[in-house]
Amino acid sequence: MAVVDIIKDGETTFIFHDDYCKDTTPEEVERTMKRIAQIALPQVRAALARKQKEKTG
Repeated sequence: MAVVDIIKDGETTFIFHDDYCKDTTPEEVERTMKRIAQIALPQVRAALARKQKEKTG
């Protein structure tokens, strides 16, 4: 289990290990990306709508 990347964003630290993804198939990657989009997209849209509403007052 090798650490392949460490990303810090504010108080959050993401540590990526190769043991999770080294045997991942392209189909599994696609399913994971779609699931992330299903979770994140509504949140991104809501944040954008709030910002636009603040601009227009």
